[in-house]
Amino acid sequence: MLTAHPSTVFQKRDLHVGGLGSSRRVSSSSMAPVSEAFIDQADSWLDRAREAEVFIRKNPWTAVALVGLLGLAAGFALSRRG
Repeated sequence: MLTAHPSTVFQKRDLHVGGLGSSRRVSSSSMAPVSEAFIDQADSWLDRAREAEVFIRKNPWTAVALVGLLGLAAGFALSRRG
């Protein structure tokens, strides 16, 4: 099915299920809306990840504080649960 292992996020994003449709006799045009929506969503997630990386690189201590607060909140919630 897949002959080469994708090494980057962009290569993984650009993979599509065209090969699967041919064995089930589904035309590639019927898969186009699904694959386009998936690619749009993946692009949105990649943009958010890039923005987060820029924020973390510019404000490392703020990022550490946010992660610490998130850990404390999760620990508090889990300790109250049990």
